[in-house]
Amino acid sequence: MSVKGIIKELPRTFWVGNTLELIERWAWYGFFMLFANYLTRSSDLGGLQFTQVQKGWIMGVGTGIVYLLPVITGAIADKFGYKKVLYIAFCFYTTAFIFLPMFHSFTGVFAMYLYLAVGAALFKPIVSATVAKTTNDRTASLGFGIFYMMVNLGAFFGPMLTLLYSNTSYSTVFHISAGMIALNFIMLFFYKEPKRETEVETKKYLIFDYANILWTLIASIIIFLVFFTLFLVIFILESFVVFLLKERISFKFVDLLMKTINIRFKGNIIKLSLGEDNRKIFRNITTIFKDSRFILFLVIVAGFWTMYNQLFFTLPVFIGQWVDTTSLYNFFNGFLPFISHYYSHHGQMDPEFITNLDALSIIIFQIFVSAFVMRWKPVGTMVTGFIVSSLGMTLSLLTQNITFTVLAIFIFSIGEMTASPKITEYIGRIAPQDKKALYMGYSFIPVFLGTTFAGYISGNVYQSMSDKHTLLVREVVKRGIHLPQGLTLQQYFDQAAAAMHMKPQQLTNYLWTTYHPSNIWMVILSIGMIAAIMLWVYDKFILNNVSKA
Repeated sequence: MSVKGIIKELPRTFWVGNTLELIERWAWYGFFMLFANYLTRSSDLGGLQFTQVQKGWIMGVGTGIVYLLPVITGAIADKFGYKKVLYIAFCFYTTAFIFLPMFHSFTGVFAMYLYLAVGAALFKPIVSATVAKTTNDRTASLGFGIFYMMVNLGAFFGPMLTLLYSNTSYSTVFHISAGMIALNFIMLFFYKEPKRETEVETKKYLIFDYANILWTLIASIIIFLVFFTLFLVIFILESFVVFLLKERISFKFVDLLMKTINIRFKGNIIKLSLGEDNRKIFRNITTIFKDSRFILFLVIVAGFWTMYNQLFFTLPVFIGQWVDTTSLYNFFNGFLPFISHYYSHHGQMDPEFITNLDALSIIIFQIFVSAFVMRWKPVGTMVTGFIVSSLGMTLSLLTQNITFTVLAIFIFSIGEMTASPKITEYIGRIAPQDKKALYMGYSFIPVFLGTTFAGYISGNVYQSMSDKHTLLVREVVKRGIHLPQGLTLQQYFDQAAAAMHMKPQQLTNYLWTTYHPSNIWMVILSIGMIAAIMLWVYDKFILNNVSKA
């Protein structure tokens, strides 16, 4: 069948679902690409002036929740209906984007970002499930290709829009994202519910149906996090202390606890039954955690995602603090002046504009890269992608030369395009024939782990090795310079430069040559290369040996 014929075969719900994805990714990346600098930038430049460690906690843990909870939210959507859960997700999203800029304390921002993450986790499994349910064997390949194209289009154009307003007010950035999400309420009028395997009877009073979903969501999240932590501890104990918890005992424990928390409100209006659904979920957790080969693979792939997330967590901050983008500004000012006008500040290009070149590269080259590596074996492709992307991310943190940085980001994007699509394919290869769906459902775990680890690298590690303000404080203390209390980060830098009789750029260059903040490249490269080596060893000596046996 021709491409034109396949496109005609795709139903309306498919296109509506992909439009929902485009708008949601537009709203998400519109703020997310700017989020690291918003959290850490000087308050007189519109930022919150958080430490890199605080930024790492917020972005690492908060974003990790987005990838941890879909195992719960997907089950809730299957039970209560995609459309109802989408309404709730967009309510979470919209209100979170409106309220987030109102908070300025670490605790307040962290809590509101977690609230936003729940909305994202509610949305995340639904559109991919919609694409799966509205395609067949003939249309699935093109259908998911369109889906991933929508993801990258949103990832590119979202920041391009919000960056226009970031120098005016970061609050506007969040309000734009709220407005984009609000458009999806309109799109839901055109969204037809795909057929689901499990359905519940629609309540007479719709408000109580939504209340039931919220109750189930809250209780399920609490229970899931407790059980996920419990089984993670059990797995670690089994691995390092050689303590084997028998399957029969663990299942009895789960069944007993689920019966205990099985709550039902009397009457016919609100019914909340957590027992059977959650028992299935937690039995799945025990099944996954007892497959040590699969867990090992997930941990290895988490190394790739740890390195990958530095694109959002670390690179924008690093460029903003250390890289002189004057030459790139002059280039655009000479050939494309509208870009230098809208995406720069005081003669320096916006760091988020530069990092967003990764998404642009994917939009242009993903099809070519995918076609090139199509016949490669998954493990070889992934190892190659891990190595190339690790080198790209490493090179982007190696120098103050913006031309070199842009080239490094392009190299990183080639590695990302090579490795990322093959991870799902490889999980399908590892999974037992009768458990493929279960294993694919838990492919989020390495993303969750990688995002959490990335928060630590971009927080604690970056602050101690590369954070400009931290290094400046060390130099000020070493020289015995006394500066007033209560200064913003920018005021502190300007007064320190004056006290050392340097211009701002001279002070930046002095800190660069004295403290070598680019040394963080060794950490990033080590993570990526170790993941690549471990994956090769895993496939060569573990997976293949099991297959031969």
